Amino acid sequence: MTKKDLRKHMRELRDQMDSAILQKENKVILSKLEKDPYFKSASLVAIFYPMGPEVNLMKLVGQRRIAFPKIINQELHFIEYEPLQAFAKSTFGIMEPVEGKIVDQEIDYMIVPALAISKSGYRIGYGKGYYDQFLSAIRPKRVVGVIYGFQEVETFEIQDHDQKLDTYYTGKL
Repeated sequence: MTKKDLRKHMRELRDQMDSAILQKENKVILSKLEKDPYFKSASLVAIFYPMGPEVNLMKLVGQRRIAFPKIINQELHFIEYEPLQAFAKSTFGIMEPVEGKIVDQEIDYMIVPALAISKSGYRIGYGKGYYDQFLSAIRPKRVVGVIYGFQEVETFEIQDHDQKLDTYYTGKL
């Protein structure tokens, strides 16, 4: 299966999943993250605003300094979250901070979105390559993927630009 086909298949599966199951797996993922010693010691954690039934990390806000992604001039950057931060929907339909301080170089723990992750630690995102480009230029100390259990796959074709995760967490118990 090509990356494009796998991406489409995983979106369809995720959209059809029972929301109660996804919420249960989401709690498992949050618990695993909160127990991660790298997360516990991180001073700035990059997360993402959930899009649809994506893993929801918003409960992490307030536990650490947090940064959210924003596309600026066709490049991914991270804006430090401030209480009462204003968010707006981007052209891709993703909620982004309207304004704020760019903190790309300060991130020491990054949680990345994925539609699928291989057992070898490579991710399939939404196909624009923003995270791979960011990670090839600026690599935080720890890069972690989060997915529901059904999104873990044996393998898929890896390309030169693909960036490997340090680890990933699923909703499997």
